[in-house]
Amino acid sequence: MDWSMISILILFGTLVMTVMIMWWRVISNVTEVVHIRRLKARRGRKYAEGAWGVRQNSLMTLLIAETLVALAISALIVLMLTGASF
Repeated sequence: MDWSMISILILFGTLVMTVMIMWWRVISNVTEVVHIRRLKARRGRKYAEGAWGVRQNSLMTLLIAETLVALAISALIVLMLTGASF
């Protein structure tokens, strides 16, 4: 094995680990948003605004950003596997 093949394998492994971590974070944030919504529904209007609303909005923004990054890295991995060249 030459150095270029080793570096490609290291890059590919890093991308796979990154995408796994990103999807794990996306799933974690989805469960957090669901938890916050259930808490708000259970406790009523009292928690509809304020810190809970701000936390949910920031989680939703983070969720969208992480999903886009995870999709981009997943697409890059698929392109690498199919042998597409840039």
